[in-house]
This record gives sequence, C-alpha cells and structure tokens, in this order.
Amino acid sequence: MLKAIYFALHFAMIFLGVVYAIHFEFWIGILIAITFGIKFFFMLPSVDQNERLRRYERQHQQWLKGDRS
Repeated sequence: MLKAIYFALHFAMIFLGVVYAIHFEFWIGILIAITFGIKFFFMLPSVDQNERLRRYERQHQQWLKGDRS
C-alpha cells in the first residue's frame, strides 16, 4: 500500500513539474519533472517480477505446442 502511494506521488510530481514549467519557471519545472520521471520509471516492476505475466507466457507456450487444455 505504501509503495502505491509513493508511486502515485511520483506521478503527481511529474505533472506538477510540467505545470510549474508552463506557468512559472521553465527550467526548474523541467528539472522537477525529469527527476521524478526517472524515479517513476525505476519504481516500475520488471517483467521478471510479474508472476501473472510469467503464468500467461507459460499457458501461451503450452497452447502454441498444441496442449489446448
């Protein structure tokens, strides 16, 4: 739960940086957006961590081999 809040705050700070860049100081707003954008992408889960995707891939491979159960 805490990680979801942290993730959402990164997302909000990206847009806050864009709004700040448009309405106030361009370079400070862009730096805020880029900084939190990088942190946002580092928080995204990797494909290896996604159990549901691995399960889907296994089922899909079995289906392609002809095991249609």
